[in-house]
Amino acid sequence: MPGPEIKSFRESRWRYSQFVILGLLLAGLVKWLSPLGWWVSLGIGALLGVAYFLFEKHRGVI
Repeated sequence: MPGPEIKSFRESRWRYSQFVILGLLLAGLVKWLSPLGWWVSLGIGALLGVAYFLFEKHRGVI
């Protein structure tokens, strides 16, 4: 019985997880470096994650 095909990260279903992880890391960094609350920091992280997604989409990577 053959095993599952090995896909590249670009072809896997996890390819968009990099933007979520980046957004969470940036939210933590904003929270750590500023007096802002968690909700504001998460909002900034989400905006930066979406901005990075749109940048990569514009470049044609996605």
